[in-house]
Amino acid sequence: MSKFRGKALLPWSFVQRYVIPELFRNSNSWHMIPQQFRKYMGSGDPMKDIPVGQISLRVNEVCNLRCGSCGQWGENGHLRKKLEAGEKLQQLDFDVVKRVVFETRHDHPFYYIWGGEPTMWKPLVPLFEELGKHNLKGSIVSNSQDLDRIIEDLIDTGALQILFLSLDGWDAASQNIMRSPANSKLADNFEKVMAIIDKVDTIKKRKGLRFPYIIPITVISNNNFSHLADIHRLVLDKAQLHPYYYGWFITEERAALHEKVFQERFGTMPLNHRGYLKSCFNDVDPAETARQIQEIHKISEGRSCVPQILPDIESEADIRRYYSDHAWHCGYPDCESIYHIAEISPDGRVTPCRDYQDYTAGNINTESFYDVWNGESFKNFRREMKNGLMPVCTRCCGLQGF
Repeated sequence: MSKFRGKALLPWSFVQRYVIPELFRNSNSWHMIPQQFRKYMGSGDPMKDIPVGQISLRVNEVCNLRCGSCGQWGENGHLRKKLEAGEKLQQLDFDVVKRVVFETRHDHPFYYIWGGEPTMWKPLVPLFEELGKHNLKGSIVSNSQDLDRIIEDLIDTGALQILFLSLDGWDAASQNIMRSPANSKLADNFEKVMAIIDKVDTIKKRKGLRFPYIIPITVISNNNFSHLADIHRLVLDKAQLHPYYYGWFITEERAALHEKVFQERFGTMPLNHRGYLKSCFNDVDPAETARQIQEIHKISEGRSCVPQILPDIESEADIRRYYSDHAWHCGYPDCESIYHIAEISPDGRVTPCRDYQDYTAGNINTESFYDVWNGESFKNFRREMKNGLMPVCTRCCGLQGF
């Protein structure tokens, strides 16, 4: 079973190999049990005050790559347009983040750190030191371009549990097409990613560590759909989990419909969703993609790295429908992440949605976290989403409960 009550599940082989043994080894991980129970068995009552299970910190807006699959810095990326308009790019205030960590420590939320590119946020190591002080854990989503100089310091905090790394190519040329450096003088990104995977694997073995889990993320696109198995071969024995995403993108038709529906339901015009109008997914071949996924499962048998396909559709017919029918929710009919994940933007705004951050529930720069998380504005969003998804929601990773 790959989903439960409309939420994605980790592959059972990953749970058996890594999650269950860790629960038996380390009692400090037991707080995750009630947290996961709430995630999968919670009532979804929009009016109820609830604990927070994950806090996603988008720590900055700057990035050193320009990736076609990105809703921020891709061809229609909202941050690309913001920079072109001469607007200031934002970053989170570390003192405010420390206050949020302290306020929420009793809920033991997991911290998901992303950007922009989080390694370009100077207090990244101090943040993980702060998490370690309170026995909290977190992850980093990085393109690896500037990670080497701080990776061992991050591991030594004991708080870095997962390292997500962007890996879209099977060699240097293909990776650098899809993950292009913003500055042509920057080093080869493929070399950077593979070097970090090797370095983290070496550090873990040298220090006898199980964490961080190395989890490369591959976005399926026009450029790599015929080489998905080749990408998996790169990490078979050095990573623990390898998610493949079909890619979060919308059509012009869905964008226009979303603007209409959003204004009707929330009274304002959304802006950020147009960053997800992307051409890099227009020519993915469903038949070849399905064949590559079969090959991935075959070559992963008995190896340390477990593949995961997100959303969990693998037949040619379903893959074809994913790209052609944007009204299809892929088996995820309700937004569940709004009951356990808070998204915090670089300017301090708290939003219910990771990808489409046009609804603001409050701001941690001026309000306490729980006044926002359990406040009327956030509850209003949860209540409104009971009336059905919005047009762009069917292509959003938050829909799967992440």
